[in-house]
Amino acid sequence: MLRPGEAPRSPTVRHRRWAALLTALVLALSSPLWLHGARAAAATPGPCAVDWICIGASTPPSAGSTAGGGGGGGGGAGGKQVCVYQSAVVPCSNQYGELDPNDGCYYMLVQPQPPAGDPLWGGKAPGAGGAVYLRTCSNQAAGDSVEIYLPTAPAVPAVVTPAEVADEALAKIHLAHPVVHTAPAATASPALVGAPIWLWIDTARRADGAYPWATKDGLPKAEATATDSGLTVEAQVWATGITWDMGDGGVAQCAGSPGTAYAPADGAKPSPDCGYTYTQPSSKAPGSYAITATVTWHVHWETTTPGVVAAGDYDIDPVPGIATDLRVDELQVLNQPTKNS
Repeated sequence: MLRPGEAPRSPTVRHRRWAALLTALVLALSSPLWLHGARAAAATPGPCAVDWICIGASTPPSAGSTAGGGGGGGGGAGGKQVCVYQSAVVPCSNQYGELDPNDGCYYMLVQPQPPAGDPLWGGKAPGAGGAVYLRTCSNQAAGDSVEIYLPTAPAVPAVVTPAEVADEALAKIHLAHPVVHTAPAATASPALVGAPIWLWIDTARRADGAYPWATKDGLPKAEATATDSGLTVEAQVWATGITWDMGDGGVAQCAGSPGTAYAPADGAKPSPDCGYTYTQPSSKAPGSYAITATVTWHVHWETTTPGVVAAGDYDIDPVPGIATDLRVDELQVLNQPTKNS
């Protein structure tokens, strides 16, 4: 604490008042504008009366990147640590030291520490566990930093990364196991070797809110937002494709489509986007082919907190459906005998 009438002391050369004044002038010219508030009326500075939220921000991934942060396989978001105050970003450390989120003040360890017997120690012995710090608060004019004794080191800002908040948003999005449909239907007459088979899955959002399928720019659209410690992140999930295991060793790729539902008016024509043709009857297998559909998914997240720029993209584990058994028979051609005249 400053003695009455004494100028602020430099953290490095305490007894050179002119050096302290010069330091104060440099800080006044180089410090952020928010530090230049009115000088506190009290001789002893009180709490800074600001609420700080410390978070971490990452650099957005380059175009086409599949990395960039987030749980579920994307890796954590790195980057510099920042603090958000009233929707504005300020550093958690600067020329004034490290931010203490409990009071919004910056603290810098005085080097060298005052000698034994200095009033700043308050009767404590140097090296007894505490230390003298230079404290700078936002409600004080530049140069009004004060040296104070603290029995313990200032608090370290807690860090919540955007990727961690993205995980919280992603946890709100539930993906359903796809329900397989075929034409001919598994419960109807058997399919035939060489005849086209239609494949599709349900795309409507289920009654429990789960998504069996979602697109990036249309409906259904799977997205959610989470806020943690003042940081808001929006996550969006969409299907990138579907792979059909047809049970005979073959795989049907549906070009990112969930398939088109068959209608009786479609007759015997093949599916326009997702079909298959068997070459062997299932009688040579266990009696039917087990068909499964697996949907692949992609996640994109980004911050919406003003001043915080962070984003990430990554794929998550595919979601398989329950197998549907389809019987496939050979097409029998019967020759009718002719009558002898």
